Amino acid sequence: MTTTNNSMAERAAGVEISDLRKSYGSNEVLKGISLDVRPGEVVCLIGPSGSGKSTLLRCVNLLEKPNGGTIHVGGFEATDPEVNLDKMRQNVGMVFQQFNLFPHLTVLENCTVAQIKVLKRDKAKAHATAKLNLERVGLGDFGGRYPDELSGGQQQRVAIARALSMEPTLMLFDEPTSALDPETVGEVLAIMKKLAREGMTMLVVTHEMAFAKEVADRVVFMDGGVVVEEGVAAEVIGNPQQPRTQDFLRRVLDPTHVDI
Repeated sequence: MTTTNNSMAERAAGVEISDLRKSYGSNEVLKGISLDVRPGEVVCLIGPSGSGKSTLLRCVNLLEKPNGGTIHVGGFEATDPEVNLDKMRQNVGMVFQQFNLFPHLTVLENCTVAQIKVLKRDKAKAHATAKLNLERVGLGDFGGRYPDELSGGQQQRVAIARALSMEPTLMLFDEPTSALDPETVGEVLAIMKKLAREGMTMLVVTHEMAFAKEVADRVVFMDGGVVVEEGVAAEVIGNPQQPRTQDFLRRVLDPTHVDI
């Protein structure tokens, strides 16, 4: 399937993943993952390190190339060799564990450079859009500062504003609070909660169980490259059915627990 000419379809935010496989040499990291994210839905991926969560996320916008299966993002088949990848990625914003800001550019410049180079916006429009999104993340007065003048939480909020300035219909978050001090985690999660309330489609890799339980429509527990359990967030986290999910959550929610 090649990209559709239907502009409405191209702006749709849903994700459809079918039998996704990814290997690094003989190490099969994703073993036939199938997962849908409906437009306007927030889905959180949880699980131990090495379970394939971040690899799955990176496959969605082809930062990692799958070895098999299909991925549809809006009106595009991301896994089609003929897909217009640049156009598809314009609909997808991604926020990483590390902030990946340009240290030599101001906050405002960080939020405008891709708009100008990729979307071909004029400077005035790009600046207006960036300022609007900096206001959305509570940093409207920080446009003239440089990244090293900001806290980790503030830098991550700039990274979110930068992604939003491209006006995506889907946001991917790869453990966005894992590199932050505990005191600054809350300010980033608050922005993500706000985006969820506004109806942004979000696929989130997170270890923040309270956030997932409160914000996610669905939670997907992965382990060993497969989906072990998925369902309504409160049910998966509050009353998991699979023994492996139960064991993981027991350890995460009660770090002092030791099996004897």
